[in-house]
Amino acid sequence: MLETAIIGGGLCGLALANLLHGAKRDFALFEARERLGGRIHCTEDGHDLGPTWYWPGLQPRITRLVEDLGLKSSPQWSDGKHLLQQEAGGEPTSFEQADVHGGARRIDGGMRMLVGALASRLPSARLHLEHALVEVRDRGTHVELRFAEPHGEHIVAARQIVLAMPPRLVEEKIAFTPTLPATTRQAMRNCPTWMAGQAKLISRHPQAFWRGKGLSGTATTQHTQSVLAETWDAANESSQAALGAFLILTPAQRDAFRDGLDMIAASQLVQLFGAEAANGERDYHDWAKEPHTCSRLDLTPSLSYSNYGSEVLRDPAWNGRLHFGGTETAVYGGGYLEGALESAAWIRRGLAQQRTAVA
Repeated sequence: MLETAIIGGGLCGLALANLLHGAKRDFALFEARERLGGRIHCTEDGHDLGPTWYWPGLQPRITRLVEDLGLKSSPQWSDGKHLLQQEAGGEPTSFEQADVHGGARRIDGGMRMLVGALASRLPSARLHLEHALVEVRDRGTHVELRFAEPHGEHIVAARQIVLAMPPRLVEEKIAFTPTLPATTRQAMRNCPTWMAGQAKLISRHPQAFWRGKGLSGTATTQHTQSVLAETWDAANESSQAALGAFLILTPAQRDAFRDGLDMIAASQLVQLFGAEAANGERDYHDWAKEPHTCSRLDLTPSLSYSNYGSEVLRDPAWNGRLHFGGTETAVYGGGYLEGALESAAWIRRGLAQQRTAVA
């Protein structure tokens, strides 16, 4: 029988798998997607479509992990003037602000380098892709898991399981026997999935023409006709010149403007940075279209993320056989890469304490 089943191959799941592997514990990791990384996702040439930055001054766990893995990183480019557009079609105003990104750094080659480095330390036989968990049963001495996978169903028995995935997806997609308490299910519903309703744009260009104009690539728009909320210089040491942007539109608005979205986004980039911005090669990633990221509740934008680190979700269920994880359960850094690592660390401690108690 498997000792620990980890459900979710994002940063929390991969970090926990590395901790267990280092301690010579028995485990297997199951991921519903065809790839590892979860919300860490990049274009083929290494531009981040999910998490993009980490902040060494505020986030010690991710900073230490990047160093331990020997990954190279670069500060977010911020040299030059920043832009603010407050009226539709209006001329943006420029301003200067030192360290506008708060000391943010990006991993060279994209955050996928983090995923690849963590996965490379694990035995490939322990990693199972395209395994979507659909049912969990408490059998008293162990837990039985039923997965949907390309060739049908797969049943796994484990002494402990860790759900390293967004709580709302757990509540929406997985059947539990016995049913979880109402307080637990409500805590899951109250926990918005970070980034689930967001969309990001990457606009590639032959040269970073904005730098030649004395601009940093950082811009913010604050008018009602805006499509792009903010932009940044998305180039790094191993990729071509590019601008990145968050889309301000809700999932429903993006659907409504789907056919003209590229044209509207290009027009706004031109308003901000000039005619050269029209010729970009653009990639979009709409996280609301990802069934393994976005729940139905997440389609309605959340106004608060204060429910992260819920004490209810940090308390193991089924006499310590069922653990809830993922960045949304973190007390510190919830929603960020830092939170995913914090979650993995305290779950690792909880699993060890449970084994000691049983022994």
